[in-house]
Amino acid sequence: MPPRHLPRARTIDRRLTRNIPLLAANEFFAELRFYMPVAVLVFQSITGSYTAGMSVFAVVSFMLAIFEIPTGVLSDKWGRRNTLIVGSVAELAAVACYAAAPSLPHSLWMLYLGATFYGFAGALFSGNNHAMVYETLIALRRTTETGKALGRISSLGQAGLALSGVAAMAMLWMGMSYQMLMILSLGSLIASITLSLFTIEPPQHYIKEDHHPWQHMKTAFQAIVKNPKLRLLSIASMIRHSGGESAYYFTPSFIDSVWPSWLTPLYRTLQHSLGAAGFWFAGLVMKRFGALKVLTGVTIIGDAFALAAYALASVFSPVILMSTQLFYALYTTAERTVQQENFTDQQRSTMGSIISFGGQIAMGLASLGLGLIADTMTPAAALIVVLVFRSVIVNSIYWKLYKRHR
Repeated sequence: MPPRHLPRARTIDRRLTRNIPLLAANEFFAELRFYMPVAVLVFQSITGSYTAGMSVFAVVSFMLAIFEIPTGVLSDKWGRRNTLIVGSVAELAAVACYAAAPSLPHSLWMLYLGATFYGFAGALFSGNNHAMVYETLIALRRTTETGKALGRISSLGQAGLALSGVAAMAMLWMGMSYQMLMILSLGSLIASITLSLFTIEPPQHYIKEDHHPWQHMKTAFQAIVKNPKLRLLSIASMIRHSGGESAYYFTPSFIDSVWPSWLTPLYRTLQHSLGAAGFWFAGLVMKRFGALKVLTGVTIIGDAFALAAYALASVFSPVILMSTQLFYALYTTAERTVQQENFTDQQRSTMGSIISFGGQIAMGLASLGLGLIADTMTPAAALIVVLVFRSVIVNSIYWKLYKRHR
């Protein structure tokens, strides 16, 4: 008799095979937001300063952190498909608020409302979407393809970001406003919602627990703390996310200082084109070298390239920065794979949400810090400070992990 936590072969719903391509297409359209390549410039033009502009991203992070735990429990208890649909709708509401902000007298508060919706959507997606992929592959008895599936889905997301850069550059060159970029982004998000409606809920491959949601969260937290490998990985993930994501959103300010403004979206196009290629082949790279070795090596190399680009601060800097997206793709896929391998079945989404919670709190603080340093010094100086702080801590942890668990 097969173990209780695995589905019997005859009960496998072959319709589940469409989940992976649907999630990939959903990711593509969700990332096809034409304002995103210049988002910090959009917010800075509305609010009047880098600090206020980056505060929108800080609100996203803080709201994501607030919603992170309850939405993770919601996903584990109520289902992956429903969580995906609600998150897609919330993301549409967020961009609608952004698009309305320039036309309203209290524009900053409308941006904050959009950031709240965006944080709620991110919290719903966090842990849920990766768990949906993993559980779909478990039901199909194809868990060896986890790295490949996660990489391909992320690759489509990068393709969406790359295409949005091309479109944004063309629109800005033709004289369109930032507000029009946000309005046109609504169509892509409607397509994302439509695709989520066609997904199939993966079968429960664990025995559902009936205890209180906060007990569920406590159990997930204890599981992270008791696993030395996962504990170190979680700390590194939180710190890297805080510095990496805040720097990602702020980078157009740096690119705008060395390239013409209308050309800035081209950086995102080329960056995410490389990212799409990196994610597409990430599964093969991990199969060859192992997820932990990839996680350790590419982090060191990527940070070195980024530091050189910021320190150089010339017309060639964006080209150097673009190459780091290859390393980001490999790193991200390796990190997600190692996490899924160490998460427990009963708290899979909740454990991911707990890690994301810490990362989002740190990112909010890093975003405000970046804005303040940039307003008093330069965008390049702000990015260097955050990179050095993050790199020293994260690379030390990964090296320790590699020596212990290789």
